[in-house]
Amino acid sequence: MRKVRTFSSDIDLVKERRSHIVKTAVELIVKKGYNHTSTRELAAALGMSTGGLYHYIGSKDDILYLIINFTSDLTQSLLDNCTKCNNGSITQHFTECIRLYLTGVEQYRDLHNFINHVMLSLSVNDRRIVYENESRIVAYLEKVLTEGVKKGEFRAHDCKCLAHNVVAIANAWANRGWYLKRYYTIDSYIKEQTGALLTLLTGASDPVHVTAR
Repeated sequence: MRKVRTFSSDIDLVKERRSHIVKTAVELIVKKGYNHTSTRELAAALGMSTGGLYHYIGSKDDILYLIINFTSDLTQSLLDNCTKCNNGSITQHFTECIRLYLTGVEQYRDLHNFINHVMLSLSVNDRRIVYENESRIVAYLEKVLTEGVKKGEFRAHDCKCLAHNVVAIANAWANRGWYLKRYYTIDSYIKEQTGALLTLLTGASDPVHVTAR
């Protein structure tokens, strides 16, 4: 993790300000694009002077790095919450992991769209961070699925592929929400997708219906 320059010695204040910078930057950049968003515009959106903004960052590229780093925090938070909900059957655990993942994607949909949009233009190191975040999610889901197979709750030959399918379902909501929201709420989308996955995983002759929370 590289160090981002700051002139403040107040660690908590820096963390708070940078969190605000990230969220505001994503909203602005999604509308205008990274290359067309100036630090002056960002500072104005934050209610800061340009000098005030540079009190917490060293350059415009630092903003991009902070956004990428923020995705790592979200990934860790997701995995922590998934671990905490592991107190029932594997089916219940898998269902709750999907709910947590997709509701998180809905909450930060602009962020997910932004990352997907700039992915190919990121530096090698920043791209690696994004890949690692997604790989950690896939690995966790694969572990849950594999445990479900071992305990006889699931039938699956390729747990890694099915774990990637969950990520693809989440990305579809982030990237195609403009279309999907005509027909689904996030809760009904989670319900339908989870039901389809469980029907496949359990080999049920009739569709598995999931109760929306």
